[in-house]
Amino acid sequence: MSDDTQSNSNEPLDPSRRRVLTGIAATAAGAAGLAGKPSLASPPPLNLPNPAQSGIDHIVVVMMENRSFDHMLGWVRGADGIQNGLSYRDTAGTAHPTFALSQNAAYGYQSCGFADPDHSYQAGHNDYNNGLMDGFLKPQPLGDLLPIGYYTRDDVLFYAGCADNWTICDHYHTGILSSTFPNRLYMHGGQTDRLSNTLTISTLPTIWDSLIAAKVPCKYYFADTPITALWGAKYLLTHPITRPLAEFVYDFSPLGTPPAVSYVDPYLGVLVGEALGTSWDDHPFADIRDGQSFLNYIYNVLRHSPAWERTLLVINYDEWGGFFDHVPPPLAPVSDAEAKLGNDGRLGVRVPCVLVGPRARRGHVESTQFDPQSILNLIAWRFGVTAPGLRAATSTNLAAALDFSSPLNTSAPTINVSYGGKTGPFPIKPPFLLPPLGGGNVFGGLCHKSTAARQAEIDRRVEAHQSELRALQTLALQVGFKL
Repeated sequence: MSDDTQSNSNEPLDPSRRRVLTGIAATAAGAAGLAGKPSLASPPPLNLPNPAQSGIDHIVVVMMENRSFDHMLGWVRGADGIQNGLSYRDTAGTAHPTFALSQNAAYGYQSCGFADPDHSYQAGHNDYNNGLMDGFLKPQPLGDLLPIGYYTRDDVLFYAGCADNWTICDHYHTGILSSTFPNRLYMHGGQTDRLSNTLTISTLPTIWDSLIAAKVPCKYYFADTPITALWGAKYLLTHPITRPLAEFVYDFSPLGTPPAVSYVDPYLGVLVGEALGTSWDDHPFADIRDGQSFLNYIYNVLRHSPAWERTLLVINYDEWGGFFDHVPPPLAPVSDAEAKLGNDGRLGVRVPCVLVGPRARRGHVESTQFDPQSILNLIAWRFGVTAPGLRAATSTNLAAALDFSSPLNTSAPTINVSYGGKTGPFPIKPPFLLPPLGGGNVFGGLCHKSTAARQAEIDRRVEAHQSELRALQTLALQVGFKL
């Protein structure tokens, strides 16, 4: 079996057939999960060390954008992944097999000329389709197969290095089966107050509130668009934890003082427009090789830091982006307020989640079910604060995936992220200078216009996403925050 093939069949497999029994079981289990009450049993107690003696003093969370597990990491040996061998039907009823994007010249690493897959709340539930996991092509223009393409080990070289040397979590689900803003709220606060990318100022409590109250040093770093603007001025000016990405590099250098908790968001491409393909976040139409280079950059900053031996890096994605995955997401409890919004409590489709650091297991696949609350629970456990969100009692602490019994292993191998002799724009050793936003990429570039009739739909989806991010920047400026 090749690295990018986890299916035992030579014939494309219709996921509707494969998932019938699983879907029935998931639906039956979910029927017992009422709003505000857990549909998942509380996890068993964990045998964890005293938090202060855990060997972890710095937790860094990097959130990328819009990729599913099978699509990005289905090739990982020992993981619950499937890439080659699945088949999905489009709106005309025609079945299409999954395929390697980089080996198809029309798609490649950037997939210009194809529509950003629909990843709204409704589209997510259509993808899920009562557990059949077969709706990924239904929102796409006919002939557009982007949602069922995948990347192989040779395409995602940073992740290849992580699979060999660090921990891959193959059952990490996002907080809600919906789009970016609701899932970002889950990452910061363990719940959401919206089902779509609306710009109402949130009043939900967050992990930042708990950390600030306990005087635990914490920062949120951004490149061009601060997600914390969703809380208005609260984390921009009142509690100014929102800082430029360059400050992260300084804080983890020998000259700086790294915070206990760091969230890091990549360059989202708002300054020049996502259609230019210059973002570092993996959101279509980013070139995923630039995303791999960015993640390697963050890794290199940390492994060269004096704080490395006490640091844990967590890499995840906000949501699945409309890309295929074969594992039906389970249910989780939601508040009465969320239930009134219409959230049924379905977790999001699986996304990549990688753990890196001296306490991470080496070359390991961790199959415990996790979600954003798991990260909040880890932070709360380590620093003795209260985890926000209703799921604190039902989501397993991410610490369950770590190795606290072996001697601390501070070795940090170099990961080679070189494509055809070219590397990304980020330095791999000090000094760690950031490339210019929108102008420093090596791989991504101006997306060509499709000659197909679907171009109007492509443009509509790109503009919808860009307008949401531009509005978020405007919101930050309106409260007096200087970008």
